[in-house]
Amino acid sequence: MVSPRWQVSYPPALNGRASESVAVAIPDESILVAVVLAGSDASQPSVRLGNRVVPVQLVGHDPVSRLGFFRVEGSLAPKSSPWLEEIGGASTSLQAQTPDGTVKCRSTGWVKQVGGKILPLALLRVNFDRAVPAPGTPLMDSEGRIAAIVFQSSGNGNAGYAIPAEAIHRVRHDVCSRGKLVRGWIGLALRAENQSPQIVRVLPRSPAALSGIHPGDVLLGVGHRQIADYADAANAFFYLIPGQAVKVRILRGADPLDFTLTPTPPQAE
Repeated sequence: MVSPRWQVSYPPALNGRASESVAVAIPDESILVAVVLAGSDASQPSVRLGNRVVPVQLVGHDPVSRLGFFRVEGSLAPKSSPWLEEIGGASTSLQAQTPDGTVKCRSTGWVKQVGGKILPLALLRVNFDRAVPAPGTPLMDSEGRIAAIVFQSSGNGNAGYAIPAEAIHRVRHDVCSRGKLVRGWIGLALRAENQSPQIVRVLPRSPAALSGIHPGDVLLGVGHRQIADYADAANAFFYLIPGQAVKVRILRGADPLDFTLTPTPPQAE
């Protein structure tokens, strides 16, 4: 049994709907993270610990990842479990602690698009041994480390989607220091309809252009992420941080080439 636990309620936005999420503590900061479902007003969270209403200060909300962050006020500091930096993805055994007991689950791969729409970041597909837990519920590995949090049910039996820990770290990095997510920009353009992640445009004076990347090059990797299609590239670009150098691998003809680029804040294209 998990009681009491942190819970957040969001009122409906205009013509929207209310939602609730479990809130999870982030290590070394009196900050909680929760999922803000579409149609809810992220600016008005009501936070409870069990049945007790707890005052919080809103830190920020990222509408892309749908993550909301807030700081607990007063002496009631939330206790945090350790977090993974990243999760491998396919075939990883996880578990969730819920008020009804332990729920066993397994990640079965990455979800890069839903209903034909490319997602801005890849989610984990997770199969549970019973109903999908509430949004925000942490999914832990065998060592008790948080690997992801539940996003929502997929609408197909006991399958759901989860936001990986690495995405939460990425969003927290900016929201907790700048108030919003600032995406890194390297100046590459690809076409979603192309099966191959071929670069179709390199923006003038962009980090990619200055490094020597050309239109027609095929993108093979960004950082530690391998690129097989447009959705992989979109996911990799989500993690770019302005000012933080990243390795980019491309294929030019038959030759793989490596470059080191330093992303900048987004530029007008």
